[in-house]
Amino acid sequence: MDDLRKIDDLDTFIAEHVRRATQSELKQAVRERLPQRYLEMEERRLIFLVGEWLAYELTRLDFNVLETEAKRTVKIDSLSFDLRLDRIDKLPDGSLLVIDYKTGTVTTKSWELPRPDDVQLPLYASFALGAEETLGGVTFAKVRRGKELGFAGHMTDARATLIDSLRGTSGLMKNKLDEQKVREWKREIENLARNFVAGRADVNPREYPDTCTRCGLHTLCRIQEHRVLLSVVEDAAEPEAADE
Repeated sequence: MDDLRKIDDLDTFIAEHVRRATQSELKQAVRERLPQRYLEMEERRLIFLVGEWLAYELTRLDFNVLETEAKRTVKIDSLSFDLRLDRIDKLPDGSLLVIDYKTGTVTTKSWELPRPDDVQLPLYASFALGAEETLGGVTFAKVRRGKELGFAGHMTDARATLIDSLRGTSGLMKNKLDEQKVREWKREIENLARNFVAGRADVNPREYPDTCTRCGLHTLCRIQEHRVLLSVVEDAAEPEAADE
């Protein structure tokens, strides 16, 4: 945080880094195929977007960036995972904030139990830190223009460790992180790993029938037959109405 505040001309700093990144990361052959005007507009877009994000970061309470692209290897059941955490910050109370950058549309509802749609961040929260480290939060960094820009996730005390002006209605305030939530995530992920190792692949759409409308495996799936059979069994189990 101190390094960010010490930058005298933030706009120039951002512009220089964006241009350096686009020149080093974009292969020359690709640059030659793209219109120069397009490249200029993309640089301007990135400069503006990064500027908005750093302005948001400046509203935070003091923090230190401990690691970026942090590599961790974890074992769950007999599976081994090589993780790469976008960023880990140290918060004012000494706890750690795990951050994952996103530029698209994301929601923390995908972490909800049972049967979460996305376990990336819950996986980081449950397994990526050491026993001596305290987790203070796990969040998406939504790097998007407009109102959607900001952090979204679960924190133990967002107002005390992240932004002291947060309203009580903020998702960061309402979505509290505690040991029970982390334990529940951990149990769910361990169960998913065990089922995968055991070869379990039960046909059980999470949101039937909406899930089936987006599926391209109808010719291989027997969920419709299963549902019909289940309905027949349930009908047969119902007592017949008495004759009048």
